[in-house]
Amino acid sequence: MKRVLLSVCLIANGNAQAGDLQIPSAQRWLDSVENELAPFWLHQDAHGSPMGNFPTFRCNDGSAFTQASPCYELNAAPSWMKPHLGESYTRMQARHTFVYGVIFHLTGDKQALQLAKAGVDYLRTHLLEEQGSVVSVTENGQSKFSAKQRTTQDLAYAQLGMAFYYYLTGDKAVLNDLLKVKDYIFDKYWDEQQQRLRWVNAASTNGTGEEVELVAQLDQINAYMLLISPLLPEPHKSQWDNDLSKLLNTITQQFLRPDDFRFWGTKHGDNYQPDSARHNDFGHTAKSWWMSWLAAEYLGQQQLVSQSKQGLQATLQAAFIEQGEGGWRRLPNGAPAIWWEYAELDQAAASLALVEPKAKRYLANTYPQWFERFIAEDGGTYPVANQGLKIHLWKSDYHALEHALVAYLTSAQLNGESARLYFAMPAEQAALRQPYFYQAKTSQARAFDNWQGLAISQVNYQDIGIKRAK
Repeated sequence: MKRVLLSVCLIANGNAQAGDLQIPSAQRWLDSVENELAPFWLHQDAHGSPMGNFPTFRCNDGSAFTQASPCYELNAAPSWMKPHLGESYTRMQARHTFVYGVIFHLTGDKQALQLAKAGVDYLRTHLLEEQGSVVSVTENGQSKFSAKQRTTQDLAYAQLGMAFYYYLTGDKAVLNDLLKVKDYIFDKYWDEQQQRLRWVNAASTNGTGEEVELVAQLDQINAYMLLISPLLPEPHKSQWDNDLSKLLNTITQQFLRPDDFRFWGTKHGDNYQPDSARHNDFGHTAKSWWMSWLAAEYLGQQQLVSQSKQGLQATLQAAFIEQGEGGWRRLPNGAPAIWWEYAELDQAAASLALVEPKAKRYLANTYPQWFERFIAEDGGTYPVANQGLKIHLWKSDYHALEHALVAYLTSAQLNGESARLYFAMPAEQAALRQPYFYQAKTSQARAFDNWQGLAISQVNYQDIGIKRAK
């Protein structure tokens, strides 16, 4: 069924020509969520025991994984993964929570809302510690790492599900925990002398403490700060905006390569500079420019806005595969991008197309390849072209659902359509919510339904663009 999309996009010989810039409709992305992604995540074995304790590993048919009788694909898992099959990862539990939040956000599905709430409740009850740290990995019900051994990336992604749930519901108790974890991260990990967040505060298999990691900074922005900062009351908003600005400075001043528009993924050790080194791919660079651009627009930092757009344009041009089937590459002259890199590049290009129409040419080529390569016929997504594990300790559909949400909102604007989103809050409150990382000139909210005491509202948006400083 997914192959039909290729004819819809009118791609000639796999390449987008100057007059051939049609992209899928907004409805196509809703159809993808409802029919291609949601069934894998609404599978009974995805719910966890208790509900909300979402499993890190499942089989490719959606069924539960058991070590006593493993399915073929997990029994044949790569050697680096096998020692971890008995562990549960909070970052994945939070990413799964995000998945359910986006399914509800786009479709109004109350089962997805129930699962999003269950995921938030489980994390807050069983994994969030009093001082503000969050258990990152459990094995046999016990935390594998002490508070000081947990990475800042894992702590950032522990915020992901709560952040999206707060955006959807305005739940003040959830906001209080978001604030507590964020304060803990910046209090315990910020290195004032080096002007960056540390990776870990004590040595373990997670790291030695000497690491200088791009994602320690970057993932604070994309996992929760960019979405939540505009929604905060004072004095929290000013503090978060200030810390957001500090992270932008760290990323652009400490990780930007001096000879091109790419970012180093790390800055420690003797071998971080080659293209093949950790996180030096186009996916991390595109995400860095995308986040710095959107955050700079929100903060009103026009010099960084210009620099980020220039860097993003150069990145997209370098990563785009002009010939053959097209799509995105992960490294210069390298292999095609894997699922999450592809999603980040698409999201950056779609956002840029809102202000630079020429960027739409990328989407006319890359969107068909997304459906062709990554969407599984039986639901969910593959990490590489039509193969691989659909879910594991680093793979969920967080990227696929964010990709669908961004594509839906931007495609609606680019195709001259309106967009519709659902919130679990009264209509008068929902009317104040802007769509994800963007803003709309006009919106109309109306009461839609109720669920367990929560009002569900539908908001229609028109004239969607980049969120800018007020």
